[in-house]
Amino acid sequence: MRSKLRSTFMTVMLGVSLTGGAALAESAQEPASEAFRTSPPGSASALRWTEELATGEGTGELVRTRDGLQFEPYAVMRRAEGLRTLTGLYTFPARRLEQSVDTLRPLLRAKSALGMGVEVDVRVRSASGGWSEWSTSSAGEAVRLPWAGSEVQVRLALVADEHGRGPLVQEVTLEGSLEGGTQEFATLATPLTYRIYATREGLVGGTTANGHVIKSYDRFVALPSRRALASNGGSEYQVKVCYSKTGKCTTTSVWDVGPWNTKDDYWNPSSVREMWKDLPQGKPEAQAAYQDGYNGGYDQFGRRPANPAGIDIADGSFWTDLGMSNNDWVDVTYLWTSGGSTTGLVIDNNNANNDTTKGYSQISANWATGTSAGFYGNNYNYASTQAISDPAVFFFYLPAAATKTIDAWWVAGTNRSPTAPFIITNASGTNLATVSVNQQLNGGKWNTLGTWSFPAGWNKVQVSRWTTAGYVVMADGIRVR
Repeated sequence: MRSKLRSTFMTVMLGVSLTGGAALAESAQEPASEAFRTSPPGSASALRWTEELATGEGTGELVRTRDGLQFEPYAVMRRAEGLRTLTGLYTFPARRLEQSVDTLRPLLRAKSALGMGVEVDVRVRSASGGWSEWSTSSAGEAVRLPWAGSEVQVRLALVADEHGRGPLVQEVTLEGSLEGGTQEFATLATPLTYRIYATREGLVGGTTANGHVIKSYDRFVALPSRRALASNGGSEYQVKVCYSKTGKCTTTSVWDVGPWNTKDDYWNPSSVREMWKDLPQGKPEAQAAYQDGYNGGYDQFGRRPANPAGIDIADGSFWTDLGMSNNDWVDVTYLWTSGGSTTGLVIDNNNANNDTTKGYSQISANWATGTSAGFYGNNYNYASTQAISDPAVFFFYLPAAATKTIDAWWVAGTNRSPTAPFIITNASGTNLATVSVNQQLNGGKWNTLGTWSFPAGWNKVQVSRWTTAGYVVMADGIRVR
């Protein structure tokens, strides 16, 4: 079977095309030196690098072989409004370049047959530390980034044919250049908010688009575009969801793609929106199809949406945090749209919100739980200040030594400690610093504690109770970036 499958493949170069079909057979004859061409005469000088296929992270259907990265999708759980085609994502580590770029052009060497595909997503980090949304190159064309930057990241999206057979990627090369010109995306003063119909995702035991295995009472959301899809366990793209019938809100990350469509970034203006550019900003295509008969009443894949959903919410966020019992309308704030997106690893006080292979919290029963406005996730912990050793501990794992910035989140109040101690301890047990913060101020946002060099292994941040008596200290969340 495998030998027969291989005989149907065609080797193609992205930068020429990768859409499948006999017409591409001739591209296999091009020498690599021609396909991996430099920038045209007169253009800005280009940086060029090749990503190492062994360094990325992806879903379980992506298999590293001697020939390259093979997409071999298996049967996965799908809801009715899920993806029509099977897509596997493979993300390379972020890369710091020698100079800033604002344009990236992917040059791929891959084997593909009719019905398969490979797309390349790219993004750039801003000076404030947040990532842009992912921009996609579907046929090797150059992608203009929303701003110039020297730290970029690349992600592959491999699409299987109707028989579940996927392409083989052999080499991934990028050209980056600084072309200049105006910025495509404007930074907003406040993040965008829209009223959207929400459905419950469920699918416990299934796998999200970013590779997360869904747990009981899990906490994440799905949006119908991978432009705002965070990394597995990551919080680069988050939404705040509020349900007016219960008066409850929750903040959580985007870990899946859906419902109904996969290229509907409806929160973006028409000049940026990937598909359905004639729809009003903030209106999902599924809603327009269901309510107004838009696109003949069909979604991206020719199906009739059974509801107007523009967001899926995992069980823990849906049932517990928001108190929802049925699909309903909610208010969604797309937090990254103001340039305030989180980046790096967030460790919440509630381990149900954490990927515990990367970070987790350890908090004794002496710490009470609170839900005053401004918390991160779905609650926070607090305890009275006194001279005892009973810290709230946030552990984070580093696979290799690295320099990291640590941020903390708390809910401010007049009874909070003005000298709350945060103890930074590395994996060797060395206390790197104790940072005293005033938790009466700057609540409901990330506050930077400092930057330190950490070794590989389990490092930690401790929120100590051992400070001036008569107050409480707050333990809500830690961010490592």
